[in-house]
Amino acid sequence: MSYLYLGAVGVSAVIVDLLARPYSASHPDPAIELFYLLVAVAILGSVDVRIERGRLTLSGLVIGAGALLLNPIDSTIVGLSLTVVTPGRGRWPVAANAVTAAAYAAFGSAIAALLRHDGTLSLGARLLVLLTMHLCSWAMVAIGLSVRSGESIPSIFRHNFTPSFLLAFGYFALASLLISYVLDGTALGYLLATIVCVLALALTDTIAGRRVRQVLESELSDA
Repeated sequence: MSYLYLGAVGVSAVIVDLLARPYSASHPDPAIELFYLLVAVAILGSVDVRIERGRLTLSGLVIGAGALLLNPIDSTIVGLSLTVVTPGRGRWPVAANAVTAAAYAAFGSAIAALLRHDGTLSLGARLLVLLTMHLCSWAMVAIGLSVRSGESIPSIFRHNFTPSFLLAFGYFALASLLISYVLDGTALGYLLATIVCVLALALTDTIAGRRVRQVLESELSDA
């Protein structure tokens, strides 16, 4: 059932890409920009931190930026590139990460295409795209975990969507927004986008340190 669910999510992404194919064909993305985002996903996706249940990677901030900058087909490719950085975690995590990332990237990019006027996105439109994309990702992940484990969706939200988890995704959205503005095709733009990605690495240390402190405090309390 869990793989059937992933198949349905993947089909929905393909449908979005097919519907947006005319837009993607008329709005090709620079190859260097697509390559840069693919490399960024590969690097940031390989850096993860343990949270209450599961792992959190930094790939979301790059995928969000891709949804704002790229056409739907290229955004889907960026989401699918997560397959490269999760090869040793079993078939289910690899498939789930890649398919859901490709789907919400395609959805976000399609919404961005609809909101784009004269080739640009307003600040409000960018925030709306990022909010919709993250809500879609949370919903797809929660449903997938529920189908996989049998746990109810409210329980999954209650145990996984903690304040630190929501804070991390808020940071992802801000970083995606910033990258979408600075990545303008110039050498300076790529340098500034790289700086944003490097600074994001501090987020994993913050979350990891907080989790270790919580575990130690819990063990001390038990003792």
